[in-house]
Amino acid sequence: MNTPVVIDWLRFRWFVPPRLGETIRWGLSWNPDSPRRWAALEPTWSCVAEVRRSSNPMVRRLTADPDIDVVQQPSIGGAGNLQFTFNADLPIPSQIEVSGALHLRAGTMRKNSNASQAWQDFDADAVATGVVRGLRLVSIVSDMQPDPRQPHGSRWGWASMQFVSGTEQFYELAHPPQGLRSYQLTDREWGPRREDFLVVDLETD
Repeated sequence: MNTPVVIDWLRFRWFVPPRLGETIRWGLSWNPDSPRRWAALEPTWSCVAEVRRSSNPMVRRLTADPDIDVVQQPSIGGAGNLQFTFNADLPIPSQIEVSGALHLRAGTMRKNSNASQAWQDFDADAVATGVVRGLRLVSIVSDMQPDPRQPHGSRWGWASMQFVSGTEQFYELAHPPQGLRSYQLTDREWGPRREDFLVVDLETD
């Protein structure tokens, strides 16, 4: 099965979008929010990857309790030519099963300093190679909703911009788009907005 890779508007500006049949060399990442956030892209996609420690220093993840944070080790997941970075809770597992989608972190550079910095920040041992087998444009509505990562009740809790389930629109592409759109749907401050993402179906051995 091909691996879905999401390219957002920022990475689209930094990196040249791929063409069908192109062989790529990319830096990819995954995070625990991906299965919920990208569930509509490929509901049946998952990957079991071997895990090894990255050379990058440990990081701290904030929790719902402001007095408590969690130490995590930057790590690399690998399954053949498919590799990606993620932050692992300690102790580091020997394997991880990921779903949702992977995210582009470093790709074919346009001429700008942000693209160069992205490659400098990415772990060179975690580069993935593959062939682009599909291109899709997905358009999704986001709105302020209770943040599922934080505790909340019916009338209290943290809110953040979240995808609205059921608003996804998919378009199969023969060529990469000229750009990705993001626009407000109402005049309300922090109101709903529709965003475009490019989804690449990546084949790896």
